[in-house]
Amino acid sequence: MTKKITPDPPPIRKALSTADRAMYLRKHSDTPSSEPEPVPANTHRLLDTLAFTCSKPVIPEAPYKPTLFAIQPGVTAQDALTYVSNLLETAELNGDEISLHTNPVERALFWGMLHSVEVARAVVDALLEGASPSRQLLSALDNRPID
Repeated sequence: MTKKITPDPPPIRKALSTADRAMYLRKHSDTPSSEPEPVPANTHRLLDTLAFTCSKPVIPEAPYKPTLFAIQPGVTAQDALTYVSNLLETAELNGDEISLHTNPVERALFWGMLHSVEVARAVVDALLEGASPSRQLLSALDNRPID
């Protein structure tokens, strides 16, 4: 019995129509579409369904010491996520600086941690951008130069 050197070719699929191909590319495109996804009229925004923050102390290193910082009650989910995004951005910037001063083994570990921070920030920013198109406009206005 002889062995086959090359594998069988993939099965031939029937050709997609232009409309089917366009629909597939819109669904699976790596580049974000400028058109927002259609949202059914009866769907609620996730941020609108989330409750406000409750008071929660930021735990000190020694639990028997009084806490100096606490999460304030009544903050909206959108405001809280915006603050988290800013904190993650600061962590990214600090991480970029710190990574320059570490040895190669520590640097590899640090880059893994920094990548997690970047991905977490991307998720938070995607939630915020998906929550309200007006946020993009406000962001653009915040970044314009002051005369």
